[in-house]
Amino acid sequence: MNKAFRILIIGFAFAASGCVSQLLETSPPKPRYMIGAVDAGAVAGADVGWSLIVENPGASRAYDTTKIAVSPAPGRIEYFGGGEWASRAPVVVQMSLIQAFEDSGRILAVGNRADIGLSDFALQTDIRRLDLDVAGGNRSARIHVYVRLTNGRSSVFAARAFSAAAPARSGGGDDVAAAFDAALKDVVADIVNWTFAEGTGADTSS
Repeated sequence: MNKAFRILIIGFAFAASGCVSQLLETSPPKPRYMIGAVDAGAVAGADVGWSLIVENPGASRAYDTTKIAVSPAPGRIEYFGGGEWASRAPVVVQMSLIQAFEDSGRILAVGNRADIGLSDFALQTDIRRLDLDVAGGNRSARIHVYVRLTNGRSSVFAARAFSAAAPARSGGGDDVAAAFDAALKDVVADIVNWTFAEGTGADTSS
């Protein structure tokens, strides 16, 4: 075996070992979570003859991310290492709301502003809290959303805050996601039912 060939073999061995090392050190992708559909029976009722835009939810930078927020103490935010949202958290909330309105089968038309140019009502939401509360050794998914039903311009017909919490059985990704799923479904169902009630009684002539 000549010297040049031996150098080529050694170089190939180093390159191959480097590739194997990089593959072994690569972390598996984090699981990504969405919220399941709200049960249609939870938002059942009479049909309405109006349309609705679900605006992009507002949120602070702490929550406007694909990372799942964790609160180890009041006023402190960290992020969960065992998974992420499939989209930015406000988008997850918006999509869950739109799907719940659609699945109710009660509304004339519903969507985001890109889907519906004009509508009778606009639903504005501000996410004030969406985190896993682990203070004091607890593990509880908590959500707090402030909601306004408007005409999309200057008139506000109704406003209210909605909150929910659900315990996580463990700190594992699937259990944490299940806790958020339960809390968000409760809030989404409450917002949908409230919107139908307030929209039916609102004066849209202003």
